[in-house]
Amino acid sequence: MGLSRNQIKNLVNVESKKFNAPPSRTIKKRKFEGEEQPAFPFMKKPLREPQPPKRGKSVSAAEIKCSDATRALVRERLLEAFTKVAGEVEDMEKKVQVSACDPVGVAVSVESVLYKNMGPSKGAKAAVRYRAILFNVKDPKNPDFRRKLLLGEVKPETLVTMLPEEMASDDRQTQNKQIREDALAKIPDHSAVDEKESECDAR
Repeated sequence: MGLSRNQIKNLVNVESKKFNAPPSRTIKKRKFEGEEQPAFPFMKKPLREPQPPKRGKSVSAAEIKCSDATRALVRERLLEAFTKVAGEVEDMEKKVQVSACDPVGVAVSVESVLYKNMGPSKGAKAAVRYRAILFNVKDPKNPDFRRKLLLGEVKPETLVTMLPEEMASDDRQTQNKQIREDALAKIPDHSAVDEKESECDAR
């Protein structure tokens, strides 16, 4: 049995509504510098890539102070020495490396390592060690040592066992090496002496 006229009319109305239905709502996007971002301002923007920090932990000038006045004094003396390095280096590559350092952060870091390994500078043995380190760091004739310490070429941990000769400037270490070699050259060769004695005994 076929469909009635009213049924056919109803089917046509249903199908026409499907074709005439409004399109679904979509979120438009716009591009910024090669990236897709929502067109609405409340959407989060992509985070920027973090910039590499300067060498040494970033520490403000106020943080060089601490509750222990003795420790603060050691930090201040180290900082005083490290701030001289920028005006002492002549090599352009070294200048760039020094400019990337944080003297305050390095001073705090070095003092913290010394305090952790040697304790306060008031102790009998520690006082001598602290005095030797600070003397070499601040020595006007020894810019090499404070530069190496600032740039990390000399690790703070090694200061605990480093000899005064090892803290000396490059020129001084070269001189000391030459003195040792000259002294060794003056010592007679034991093998040659033994050979001469054996020849005398044979006669």
